[in-house]
Amino acid sequence: MTFIVAIDGLAGSGKGVLAKGISNRFNFSYFDTGILYRGLAYLSLKKHGENFTEDNVINIAKSYNIDEIDQQKIRSSVVSKYASVIGSIPEVREILTKIQRQFKEKSTNDNGIVVDGRDIGTVIFPNADVKFFISASIDERAKRRLNDFSQRNEKISYNQVIKQLQKRDQRDKERSVAPLVAAKDAHLIDTTKINKEETLEIASSLIIQKLDG
Repeated sequence: MTFIVAIDGLAGSGKGVLAKGISNRFNFSYFDTGILYRGLAYLSLKKHGENFTEDNVINIAKSYNIDEIDQQKIRSSVVSKYASVIGSIPEVREILTKIQRQFKEKSTNDNGIVVDGRDIGTVIFPNADVKFFISASIDERAKRRLNDFSQRNEKISYNQVIKQLQKRDQRDKERSVAPLVAAKDAHLIDTTKINKEETLEIASSLIIQKLDG
């Protein structure tokens, strides 16, 4: 049986950083499912512009190949915005859910896998061995996102980032299919006042307990 760590959380909460840390520490295969939605948003924008329709996105998703996505081009604030919009389309989530579940089947890593996203512990892998739900204050998350955009020389104000996060949070939590919620058996970690090393230590101790059990 494949050992599965499922990580869900808010945008900018640090779930991706944690997932990478767990992957490195335990030699688990890592899947950032956000790439799927960002990549699809990027392709939709590239082909149809900001006026793309749901049908446009669904058609692209049907022949979607994640390996063809240039991950350097999908980290902009515009792509982030539309990735959330696309994630609210039920037909798209159904298609991408199949791709996410296939990651487990295709993995040849005997140690395990770690997957992060927004419905991993509730929908994609509800029977995961360890589940985490990562959160942080919106102010802290905005600072982190602003720093990310600054490093990529993307000009955007703090207030704009706050507004984007507020809309993203609302859309993620209120979508009709697979809304962002913490799984009942998820370990909750608030990263507002702790750094990535401290977060990794907390998560690692819980994983080790499960592995030893």
